[in-house]
Amino acid sequence: MPITITHNSSPPLPIPDDFGVIVPRPLKRRKLDVPARVQCENQRKERRKRMESALKAIEKLILSKRNAFAGGAHGLQATRARCIESQLQMIIHKNRSVRDASERAAESHGFAAQWGGRMVRSWTKAWVAHHELPVSHRGKHIKAFSLLEDSEIRAELRAYLRSNKWAMNPSKLTEFSLGRMVPAAADQYLHQIINSEMPRGLRQYMEVELFPRVHLRPGKGISMRTAQRRLVLVAHDEMTAQSNDGQSKSWVLEGEYPLKKKGAGRGIHRSDVICSTVGWLQDAGQSLEYGKNYEGYWTGELFVKQLQEKIIPAFEAAHGPGYQALIMVDNSQGHSAYSDDALLTSRMNLRPGGKQARMRDGWYLREGIKVVQKMVFPQDHTEFPDMPKGMKEILEERNCDYTFSTLQENIPRALASVSTELIRKWEHRSIRWMEAYRSGLDSRDAQEQVKAFSSRRYKSHRRIPETLARTLDA
Repeated sequence: MPITITHNSSPPLPIPDDFGVIVPRPLKRRKLDVPARVQCENQRKERRKRMESALKAIEKLILSKRNAFAGGAHGLQATRARCIESQLQMIIHKNRSVRDASERAAESHGFAAQWGGRMVRSWTKAWVAHHELPVSHRGKHIKAFSLLEDSEIRAELRAYLRSNKWAMNPSKLTEFSLGRMVPAAADQYLHQIINSEMPRGLRQYMEVELFPRVHLRPGKGISMRTAQRRLVLVAHDEMTAQSNDGQSKSWVLEGEYPLKKKGAGRGIHRSDVICSTVGWLQDAGQSLEYGKNYEGYWTGELFVKQLQEKIIPAFEAAHGPGYQALIMVDNSQGHSAYSDDALLTSRMNLRPGGKQARMRDGWYLREGIKVVQKMVFPQDHTEFPDMPKGMKEILEERNCDYTFSTLQENIPRALASVSTELIRKWEHRSIRWMEAYRSGLDSRDAQEQVKAFSSRRYKSHRRIPETLARTLDA
């Protein structure tokens, strides 16, 4: 029977599969809401916009004065930030490809072309996406220690493997490692902890924690010899004694008077130290027959000389190297010593040259700016080479030439330099005087009353109040 084939333009009907499920006909080709080319163009514009924003952000970060990079403005992180900036600039302004721009940026900042370019592309990608700078992981790896890194343990294992070449058993190797090598390595590590790491930690604790609490500052660090020293309190004081010192009371017959010398006589000034370990340090004492016609008077320079030449050597000779002195000095005006180059007008002459001190550089304020002033003429000065300037020259350099025009300029400056706090203090002092006179006191009693409010008197010369001590510490 002949078969007739007819062609129909209509789509074929759904055909059921083996399980009786009708397979749907294929979907028709649909048109996108936004064409693919338009989507790619929008994505390219959005990506360029993000790059421009990232470039502005990295330029602002690099130009900022605050320390925004780990390691400073010339560290590794700052160099990587400049690589990111270079790549973004070449992509945006020069229209270079990402690969070409990254390799050029890497080479311009000292990195390899291929490897450095690959790293620059990863840094730029992280910055554009999250504004995150690359962080160096150098030195941040896991500090793990393996027994096989020890040359002695490797030698032991090689010897064991050679001796048991034909009868190697993993259990025997484990037993050998735990029985011989691990105790030896632990013993070596224990010696390292005791002899190296513990003393280093103790030294760091003393430098950072302990010494600042007792107001001590080690100059070049401390050693274990210093750390093991015993601190000894050494108290210092002074006294004077006269040859005519005697008893203030005595027994005499009625109608008679004790015969006493008129003057106190020649006197001796004594400066000594004591400590609780050996008592009085005899070799550290210093005597002075004070008086204008004798050896003079006790000064701060003499005390410094005694400290360097007698007190410290005597303490070291009496105690040895295992002790350290904490010297508690008597509070006296005679100890107000100044260095040789201190800025004191009492050590200056009116004119240059002559016998006067060579002082260090001073300074003064001119229109709010600190101006450094040399106290000694330079070597190439025509008239006074390398000589002290004197009071007159110093004042002339500060715009004080003793003329009427200069006086007219300096008076407003002097008045403007008086602070409001000082004006209020004198105002309060004037009110005290007015109240004293208003109450009927005479000049002497009024002065005592004003002094009671405006002055603080400390009766003890060995200590000062805690409030004043905190002010001095600040």
